[in-house]
Amino acid sequence: MLPSRALAKDIQMIGETNGEDFLYKLGYEGAREGAKELIKSMGLKPRSGWAAQKAVLSLLEFLGYGRSEFVVSRIAKDGHHRVVFRVWDNPVIEQAASLYGPRSKVCSWFMGIYAAHGEMELGLRNVRLKENKCLCRGATHCEWETKW
Repeated sequence: MLPSRALAKDIQMIGETNGEDFLYKLGYEGAREGAKELIKSMGLKPRSGWAAQKAVLSLLEFLGYGRSEFVVSRIAKDGHHRVVFRVWDNPVIEQAASLYGPRSKVCSWFMGIYAAHGEMELGLRNVRLKENKCLCRGATHCEWETKW
């Protein structure tokens, strides 16, 4: 069995039992701890801002979280900020799409992970990602957004 397939099944089971909010929080809390280690090992300063963006995204891709990019990163002086983020080639999400289709809960876990990294390394505030597009619902990629 492929590790990504097994992980998709495990995450789906947790989501079906405990709900998508639980999965989001689980991903978020685990990633906060991982981000602390990442910051330390890469010599970054916590909340080092957009200068760390490329390094963080490259590392997340290397670790198997898929390819990703910021589609919109509007940090405005008027206080109305918006970030739109796209993820593709994530093997766990791809397995979830084939196993569960639109019933998949897996993206909630990944949204929590990316939210934590956005806060810890990039300095975004109060990140609560909302799903705009989902590979499991037929899109070519997942797209998540936060405003604050």
